[in-house]
Amino acid sequence: MRVAFVGGFDPDYPRTRGLREGLEGRGVEVRSLPVSPRAGFGSRQASMIASWATRGAGVDAFLVPSFGHRDVALLSLLAHVSGAPLLFDPLVSRWDTQVRDIGRVPERTLSAARLHLSDRISMGLADTVLCDTWEHGEFFSTAFGVPRGKLARVPVGADREAFALGAARSTTTAALGARPSTERRPLEIAFVGGFLPLHGMAVVVQAAARLEARHGPDFARFTLAGHGMHAYLVDRDIAALGLRSVRRLPRIPYADALTVLAKSDVALGIFGTSEKAGRVVPHKVYQSLALGVPTVTRRSAAIAEFFRDGRDGQKGEELVTIPAGDAPALARVLEELAGDPARRERIGAAGRAAALAHGTPDRIGEALVEAIVRSRAATAPRVKR
Repeated sequence: MRVAFVGGFDPDYPRTRGLREGLEGRGVEVRSLPVSPRAGFGSRQASMIASWATRGAGVDAFLVPSFGHRDVALLSLLAHVSGAPLLFDPLVSRWDTQVRDIGRVPERTLSAARLHLSDRISMGLADTVLCDTWEHGEFFSTAFGVPRGKLARVPVGADREAFALGAARSTTTAALGARPSTERRPLEIAFVGGFLPLHGMAVVVQAAARLEARHGPDFARFTLAGHGMHAYLVDRDIAALGLRSVRRLPRIPYADALTVLAKSDVALGIFGTSEKAGRVVPHKVYQSLALGVPTVTRRSAAIAEFFRDGRDGQKGEELVTIPAGDAPALARVLEELAGDPARRERIGAAGRAAALAHGTPDRIGEALVEAIVRSRAATAPRVKR
């Protein structure tokens, strides 16, 4: 099988890298037909046509990776001419992100309507639309009219590098054993991300302030790495509160980010209150689980699709969830985990096992190949046999 990744995508973006690793792990030949995302409309279109003409022959399916909404219209035509299906992995809705989550575009404006139309057209023209969770898929269906039969769930997962580092960490942890609860050392807590609204970073800062007020600055140490839309608000609040337990790092290389997570006692997911935050299981959650690090994140139906959080009598706690936007709940959970290293070890091991079951490149590849085969069958009249 041959699959071409096409459009103005970032080959190093974790989602795109995960899809590529998944396909290659199953023996699929992956061709990269990228164009510069900064190119103007005319040169961008011309570049896509040239890439398709020179390297698109003999492809069994075309795939537009994350955020490629603007590329789908032309590529759907080129895929049709080639007789191969077009799969689109939007990852998120442009309208939902810009209007509802970030709030950059006011609702009921022409710009908002254009974003909504972009989502509807791009998802409508694709033969198959990938979604990372069924919650996201249901949203694509109800908001943009995507037939449920065109949806295929392919989890975000984590890449081979994260799982390999997690295997090494698990070996070291098993050799050392759990630290005794009487050991007086700060609980190391890590967050790595883009400081987006859905991350709910104000919740993290408020929880850190509560812990520092109750126990002093040496009870827990927070490392918050990355940069993005709300980073300046986080830096402002850390300074205003005079927090000594919080260390800020800039955006760091991916391998360094994994190292920061792997060295932590607890990793933080997302805590935002938006509807979008409830529809995703982000990279950072899969990465920390793959590393075997106990993970705390917001409660959502999307998380429940894949992981058990120990509530309601569930056995085998795989991560810890709290209500969205609840800083006091986050502080309480971190206090509990600080005093119970054995529980941290159990959660870390169970979380890694769950990530191995749902989010490895092999599992991603399996789901994606199945989606491609189904898409080819659905477009059989124009697929060249």
